[in-house]
Amino acid sequence: MRPRSHEMDEEPAPVSPHNRPMAPTHPDKHARIHVVRHADARVRGRGPGGHARAEVLADLLELTSASHIVSSPYVRCVQTVEPLAARQHCSVELSDILAEGASVEAMLHLLRRLPDGSVACTHGDMLGELARVVDSVDGLVGPISFDKGGVWVLARNGDALSLVEQMRVISGYVGDQPVMMAR
Repeated sequence: MRPRSHEMDEEPAPVSPHNRPMAPTHPDKHARIHVVRHADARVRGRGPGGHARAEVLADLLELTSASHIVSSPYVRCVQTVEPLAARQHCSVELSDILAEGASVEAMLHLLRRLPDGSVACTHGDMLGELARVVDSVDGLVGPISFDKGGVWVLARNGDALSLVEQMRVISGYVGDQPVMMAR
């Protein structure tokens, strides 16, 4: 049984007709996989909301030339990667394997099979589980961040996964105008 949290109250996003089960792939020996924690669902306080953060994430991840995007079926995750999918002219595949409370072993199996440059969107609890089982490359990754809208870059060598970089979307204000940037 999955743990209950505020995110479990939201309904899974509907599956569109173009979302198909993921086809098996033969992964490259060396690959980069981008794992995204979903952005905020709405504006909280003064900061820009989830939609603005998703657009900045799309700017950042567009550089990956991602042609394969897979997401937890929950609305926050799907909405986080939709702008990127639209820019890349690809669909978002929905997978319960990335849903909150899913099996970390199943998630690892999925990440090991995704094509190079793929983007996977999941939840904070799944990143916590992932942090326990992947290696991080000393000196390249500072303290591990679980920020909403954050991106973990995993290097895959065969079946071994290593966290090699973290990217965060920073929000704030210049005067009275909201601004966002990636770092």
